[in-house]
Amino acid sequence: MSNYSSAKDFCKCRDPHQGRNLVVCIDGTSNKYGTKWTNVLELFSRLETEGQVRYYKNGIGASDTSLHASSLGKMVDVAVDLAIAWNVEKGIQLAYHWLSERYKPGDRIFLFGFSRGAFQVRSLAAMIDAVGLVPEGHEEHIPYAYMLYVKLKTASQAEETTKELVETFKEKLSTANVQVHFVGVWDTVSSVGLIRGKKATLSDSSNHACVFRQALALDECRVKFQPECIAKNNPDPLPANSKEVWFA
Repeated sequence: MSNYSSAKDFCKCRDPHQGRNLVVCIDGTSNKYGTKWTNVLELFSRLETEGQVRYYKNGIGASDTSLHASSLGKMVDVAVDLAIAWNVEKGIQLAYHWLSERYKPGDRIFLFGFSRGAFQVRSLAAMIDAVGLVPEGHEEHIPYAYMLYVKLKTASQAEETTKELVETFKEKLSTANVQVHFVGVWDTVSSVGLIRGKKATLSDSSNHACVFRQALALDECRVKFQPECIAKNNPDPLPANSKEVWFA
């Protein structure tokens, strides 16, 4: 993209890039590997493996059948997923765990997602910015880290005790100086369609990554799921590290 070079001035990755690219791809609602080849899968399939490690996660409502005790349980879980995005938080934490098990100083983090998957990767970037990334082998701290992030994000004015807990967690229990380098998304929508407006973990800012890009489709059928744009929620011009473009 044309203004990528200007975004370099906003790069906050503190370690020189001497490591790998860690690439997280989260698909949209009901999307998974199969007959329907999505943009996220297309991107994932084209990623070079030399110098890069990649992760693909199915979209909400496309759970792995092996995780369910019965077909009835699977049907109920999928129905709930599709209606209110029941497993959005789980998906964010799974991707966070994958990164925490692989990140080394000098690595760069790239996050890509579509629809609710876009919601998840944007929330993931904000979570890493807020609480850091726990080291390998410390997955038991991830639910608490997520809880701290949500508490910090949802409070109209975060209590000082919450801020102190977040800062202490980031300093004592997280890997130092971890920064998301790139967030690229298609058509971000809120995770909860039935109660529109409850966006507990979505950030309206693009300052949680060195570079932010969003492509939005003019003809996308969203109904209750209106697109979540950085520009829509911010009257100021987008910073040089960010770009949102509508496509017909």
